[in-house]
Amino acid sequence: MTSASNVSQTDACSAVIGTRGAAVITPYYKESLAVLERCHRSCQEQKGDWPLRHVMVADGHPRPELAGWNVDHIVLPQAHGDNGNTPRCLGAISAINQGYWPILFLDADNWFQPWHLNTVMALRQRHPKADVLAMGRECALPDGTVIRGVPEEDLAHRHIDTSCYVFYPSAFRVLSLWGMMPPYLGPICDRFIREAINDYGLVLAGTHLPSVVFTAHYSWAYQALGRPVPDDVHDVDWSLLRAKFNPSEIHRRTGLQSSLSSSVPIGADVTTTMTQQGSSISGPILSTLHTPQDL
Repeated sequence: MTSASNVSQTDACSAVIGTRGAAVITPYYKESLAVLERCHRSCQEQKGDWPLRHVMVADGHPRPELAGWNVDHIVLPQAHGDNGNTPRCLGAISAINQGYWPILFLDADNWFQPWHLNTVMALRQRHPKADVLAMGRECALPDGTVIRGVPEEDLAHRHIDTSCYVFYPSAFRVLSLWGMMPPYLGPICDRFIREAINDYGLVLAGTHLPSVVFTAHYSWAYQALGRPVPDDVHDVDWSLLRAKFNPSEIHRRTGLQSSLSSSVPIGADVTTTMTQQGSSISGPILSTLHTPQDL
């Protein structure tokens, strides 16, 4: 059998999956074993005959229980404080160099529906020239309560959560950016990657069929359901991000020209707009200085 690393560029540009199969990269930090088990189980319980390898990367706090799991378990000696970007990047590079593709991501507190991989392959079959796929998600509180509706910016694919991305070999050059962007961009890393996809002129195809469940531990999620907002939500500290944001540093590290711009259209009602977006970011979005292409 020919290994995925020997698949011709022509085949890699049109095939739905490599010979070795796809890989899912999950960085983890101090999540409970139950949360990690749910994440891993969702990878194991995928329907269909598509081969799938789960790569779990400990960011300084390895769980010894994972030694008995059917995963690639990569352990980093210390935490990096970048919202999982360093382990995400290193896990992806390991999977690529073992011959796995496409590369998917799944944050530890999220999980796939059993039909996720089938949906990925069906979307790729419909769009064989796509470099990147954007899968659909539904949002839920940490207790599992589903937040009905699709975030408005998800509908337009202006925002793609990390766990919804699927990268084919023609887009692998984007993956190193997770490890090369400054650590303070960690909370908005998926937005930086979205703009890099535009900047590189990659072809993106998406679906709104929800096959990813995203744990939304943010103020907007509780507010959408009329619940009190707890003290430990993961809202972005935009004052801190603005203070640290350095376009010259970002360009030196990644080659991308970046700026911070408002995510709320001029004249729009801020409360209504953010509720409709249902975004994990309740502030300005990251955008490159290039004119986005119509993908």
